[in-house]
Amino acid sequence: MRGIMAAMLAAPLLVATAALPAQAEAAPSDGGLGGVVYLDADGDGERQADEAGAAGITVSYSWASGDVHGKLVTDENGHYAVADLPYGKYSVQVYADGHSNTTPWAVGTSVWGPGDSGIDFGIR
Repeated sequence: MRGIMAAMLAAPLLVATAALPAQAEAAPSDGGLGGVVYLDADGDGERQADEAGAAGITVSYSWASGDVHGKLVTDENGHYAVADLPYGKYSVQVYADGHSNTTPWAVGTSVWGPGDSGIDFGIR
């Protein structure tokens, strides 16, 4: 008898809870990526304090789906950055004519929030 009474009392609570509308999730804000292309004087693939950024180097990016893509040129300090990208997986490549790469020339990354992803490329 107690089991039947407990079930009768609990049933309206379950129905009431199930009838509540689901909370809408906030739309994700756009993210960004960026980094530095630097002149890797010692060729070790690690940026040292005395290794300057490389100006005028082309960096391209593309979303895994191919819908978003673009090219950037590094500033006078070798920095590049792009904002307002949809969240997702990207490929980032450096094209440095007349230079050899001391780091991988292409890197895969994920953009899940605003800010700089810190993808640096070394060239020589």
